[in-house]
Amino acid sequence: MKPIQRAIVALGILAAAPASAEEQRINIGVGELTCPTCSFTVAAAMRGVPTVEIIDFTEGEEFGTGTYIVAFDDQAANPDMIIDAVLSNGYPAELLQAGDS
Repeated sequence: MKPIQRAIVALGILAAAPASAEEQRINIGVGELTCPTCSFTVAAAMRGVPTVEIIDFTEGEEFGTGTYIVAFDDQAANPDMIIDAVLSNGYPAELLQAGDS
């Protein structure tokens, strides 16, 4: 193999190596979701936090409540940042443990 080809292969392998950051997934319970605009506002607030992606949303048993499953890069964000973004828009939010609803 020619030296230039070896260098390209080596760079490709390095680029494909996993970064030290890790994706985290958490469940966030949110209240006062009384209309479609509320859900949009909460989702926009969460997405305003770097690397946050909303994976799923499930309506709660009580009217106006729901659970967001959120993924994020743990080197760029943390659960407190996501919850604070929701709280700053006037909606109650809390980190749920697995199995909480």
